[in-house]
Amino acid sequence: MAIFIALVVGVGLGLRSADPSRADPPVAADRMATLRATAAAADGAVTRLNMALASALDHARLGAALTVAGDADPAAELILAAERLAADSTTADAARRSLAALAGTTAAIAPGTAVPALDYNTPGLLVIATQLRASAEAATVFVARRHATEAIIEALGRALAALDRDLPASALEGLDTATAPMQLLEAWEGRPQLMQYWMTTSGRLLEAARGIATATLAGDPANVKAAAARYAEAAKLAQGADNALAVSLSEEGAAVSGTPLRRLAVAASEAKDLRAALQPLVHGGS
Repeated sequence: MAIFIALVVGVGLGLRSADPSRADPPVAADRMATLRATAAAADGAVTRLNMALASALDHARLGAALTVAGDADPAAELILAAERLAADSTTADAARRSLAALAGTTAAIAPGTAVPALDYNTPGLLVIATQLRASAEAATVFVARRHATEAIIEALGRALAALDRDLPASALEGLDTATAPMQLLEAWEGRPQLMQYWMTTSGRLLEAARGIATATLAGDPANVKAAAARYAEAAKLAQGADNALAVSLSEEGAAVSGTPLRRLAVAASEAKDLRAALQPLVHGGS
């Protein structure tokens, strides 16, 4: 009888799985619950990172758009983006720690399961924040230059309107308002060639308009005619110059905050992708 019992027990042990998860279902359930809890903690950390980056990115994008449009000061939005990013930069290291913990837990419980990793850390986000602050200052300067081009165009328009009304003195007053903005642009070191082309053409138009007004006041019809001819010649280039100005402003405006904006967008996209990659571990457990 004892021999029979031993044989039965032996057969039972022989049928028991070597896989711990199958051999002891309660233990397996606890292990999988641990894995899901660790994955949920990582998901929470990555979610906080994602929210922080999304907020900073929204402000940075608005600041970039305002820089290109030139209708309002973009610095406040770019600085706010930098401050939000700097304040929440530690969420990157927190997410990295949570993901590392998840990787260790997964290796022990579900070997071979892929666990995503975060490519950047807190110092990396602080670098982007520093670049955003620098771009805020550059954006303010750029907007001032953009407004200078608008002031020059408006000054020329006022002068031409005054000449049409035979008011040469008023025309000269209008032209004088273009002096300061033109000087601001002339002080722009390394200005784009397209901007230089527009400035040269605009300078010729301003000079010719001034010549017309000055000669009119002096009662010198010959010089009025000569200045009008110079204006007509410069006006032939006006449309091309205006197109050059538009392209130059668009390119330069986009470049002001382009680098940190791109880096921040990449970081935010990676955090978003991480969340998606974690969901099978959070909800499936394997």
